[in-house]
Amino acid sequence: MKAARFTIPILGLAAAALSACSAGGPPTAPPSSTSTSGDVTASPAGSAQVSVPAGVPAGLGALPGLSSTGGASGTDALALLPANFPLPSGATGLYGGRTGGATAVVFTVPDVSAAIAFYRGALPKAGFPLAADSLGFPLGFTGSGITEGVIGVSGNAVGVSIYGTFTAVGEASASSGSTATPAGSPTTGGSSATGGTITIAQDSTPLTEACNNATVNLQGDSDDVTLTGSCQAINVSGDSDHVVVGSAGSVDLSGDADEVTVNSGSPAVTKTGNDDMVLAG
Repeated sequence: MKAARFTIPILGLAAAALSACSAGGPPTAPPSSTSTSGDVTASPAGSAQVSVPAGVPAGLGALPGLSSTGGASGTDALALLPANFPLPSGATGLYGGRTGGATAVVFTVPDVSAAIAFYRGALPKAGFPLAADSLGFPLGFTGSGITEGVIGVSGNAVGVSIYGTFTAVGEASASSGSTATPAGSPTTGGSSATGGTITIAQDSTPLTEACNNATVNLQGDSDDVTLTGSCQAINVSGDSDHVVVGSAGSVDLSGDADEVTVNSGSPAVTKTGNDDMVLAG
């Protein structure tokens, strides 16, 4: 691929980024960083910083894929993310666009520090392994057709920039005819899917979802999930999760110490984890 590659000063920015997030302000990059602003988390080699789109913090101005003109917002912005990409609770789309071979999505979150902790655990579980040098923050990642990706923060905004070939949320929804959501985006009493897939990647979250014959992939840990109606399948790869479901065609438990209660029917059960239980409601 001839597109510009990321320069990700992971170790140099780690302490500054984490310190600034906990203080609620922008990080200050060390002099050796390639960024032109203290908040910049990734910059394409040899590319100049562009004017940021309206509403996007200036600290994300060197994020590959941004353009000062055009772009999507709200749910349309989030729909540009890969179909199984995890989103922290409360994410609200600010900008989404594709420029110079990169896809960029920026969204706000209620708590940036919580988002940092969320992504460190949720990305690998969702099929996006962290880059070998991602010991701090920003985070580099690959996976699912992505050759290079990075997540960085500025203020209360999170920026995601991706090079590669992948199926976006909106494309998955259009091709399947179902309601597709980024992994981790369902909220209590919120979205539902008819058929299709519901992926839950956040940790320690109480959640209620209408199943509507969907396949549910539970990847987070210590979640308390209620699934109303009938599910095609329930696949639990996280640990210490508790699930209550109306009915299910199958239950597959590959995590440890998980418990699924099925209120009606007799699903096919597969258990490859430790200390897992499937109970009749």
